Amino acid sequence: MDTDSLRRRCEQRLAELQLPPRFGTGELCTALAARRGKRIILRPLTSGAALGTPCGIRLETPTAEILMYEEETAPLHQMHILAHELAHIICGHPGSLALGRAGYDAPDEREAELMATLIRQRIHLERIHPPARLATPGDRWDALFA
Repeated sequence: MDTDSLRRRCEQRLAELQLPPRFGTGELCTALAARRGKRIILRPLTSGAALGTPCGIRLETPTAEILMYEEETAPLHQMHILAHELAHIICGHPGSLALGRAGYDAPDEREAELMATLIRQRIHLERIHPPARLATPGDRWDALFA
């Protein structure tokens, strides 16, 4: 699939979530949990950022999606890791007991990375433009790390 088609497909999937203009992690996780009928649990992962070790992991169980993100990296990188793992869920990529990435060779990984970029762009752009409504505490991605 060409890049333009992939981007349009990712933008459509993001639009289907009907997120408010200034959504944050909590609202994105709530929308995905409702869609999947599973809780979404976020957990730090201490791998020491070893070479070849995934910096994000998705563990799928019958009742929950457990998303792990590298603890020993910058907060902005942590946010992107989480956006990437959430993107796998948004894109409907099949889960197994564990999905971890160390590269972008697989089509699912490229799609998740593009979706994560679109999520982060939308969050960022919504922060620099005047809000369409009053902000709530859940509007902040960095609230995950407080």
